[in-house]
Amino acid sequence: MVSVQHDLDQAIPLVEKALKALDGLHVKDFQMLKALKSPPADINKTFTCVLHILAGIEPAVPVDKKSKKLKTDDPWKVALALMSNPQKFKDSLESLVAKVDADEIPGQNFNANRATLAEETFTPEIIGGKSACAGGLCDFVINITAYYNVVVSVEPKKQAVAEAKATLAEATAKKADVDALVADLKEKLAVLQANFDKAMNEKETAMREAEKCENKLSLANRLVSALGSEQDRWAQAIIDKGELLEVIIGDVLLASSFVSYVGPFNKSFRDRILADFVTFFKGNNIPMSPEANPLLVLTDEAAIAGWNNFGLPPDRVSTENGAILTNSERYSLIIDPQLQGITWIRKTYDSHGLKVTRLSNPKMVKVIEFSVEAGNPVLIENLENSIDAVIQPVYARCIIKKGKSRYIKMGDKELTLSP
Repeated sequence: MVSVQHDLDQAIPLVEKALKALDGLHVKDFQMLKALKSPPADINKTFTCVLHILAGIEPAVPVDKKSKKLKTDDPWKVALALMSNPQKFKDSLESLVAKVDADEIPGQNFNANRATLAEETFTPEIIGGKSACAGGLCDFVINITAYYNVVVSVEPKKQAVAEAKATLAEATAKKADVDALVADLKEKLAVLQANFDKAMNEKETAMREAEKCENKLSLANRLVSALGSEQDRWAQAIIDKGELLEVIIGDVLLASSFVSYVGPFNKSFRDRILADFVTFFKGNNIPMSPEANPLLVLTDEAAIAGWNNFGLPPDRVSTENGAILTNSERYSLIIDPQLQGITWIRKTYDSHGLKVTRLSNPKMVKVIEFSVEAGNPVLIENLENSIDAVIQPVYARCIIKKGKSRYIKMGDKELTLSP
């Protein structure tokens, strides 16, 4: 395709030269030639070439009926007849370019001039020296012949291009059909792939669920096996709990009485008070555990070990004091000359945001107000015989309920009690 276009591009200047040669011809030039009865051989040769090209194209040019070639004994006479109308003659020559393009001029018309065109003396310069009109026609003949040669050489290529285009069109149509088929197959494949992915996902989900169930079953079997050894202990625990339910009333009453009344006393007085409680319970047939130990209800060994780790002495009285402090609804007043209780409270409640203050602290009220609303514990050190009345609603737990919220009125402020 590129080669054909290149050849055609080269032929354009030939056409332009041929037409330019005709543009240089004027009526007076033909009139001067018409005055010649017997022109020079080169001029006669030039017009003969023109007649060969026009043979079968221009009706005024005589041709052989069979071969359609120029047939005349006096070419100059035919030329004079054509030059009788110079403009029509020029128009006929100018139309030859279109006829070459349309392949309407036989190749024999140009072949008849091959020998003449090969002569060294047949040039526009030489012929033009004898007649400007003949020189222009010579230039036209040379260029129109060259143009014909290019067109003829290009024609097979044009046919090849046309065939290639037809083949390409056919291939493109086939490709379009194949593309449509491929697109249809891709759509079907996409549906199948989606179904496959869905099935695989369902399979994986089912496998994961089965594995999860298998793990649960394995854990359940292990749990059942592990708990099998606990059967005896659980059976005994059920018996113990049943017995505990029978004495729970007396044990809880003893523990609550212990928290309420024995706090201010030392060990000997506590033992006497506890013995009086037991005598009263037995005299009134209140069921209770054989061992009158309120600590069994108020705390346990793990909590006691934690208190000891935070500095509470391990003796019985200190443990009882810790149980009273942690179970009492009222705020405890601690007499602690050795600072053992303060040390224990600081370590125990420091992680809960414990605030430490004194009545002499000018910011004491602010600390208590903030702690009430934030839910932080407060330790007031070095209490004297009297307590500032402004904090009385706090230690007296004067709680006001409004809907679901609870408040404490401290001075002229209503503080929202932290949950």
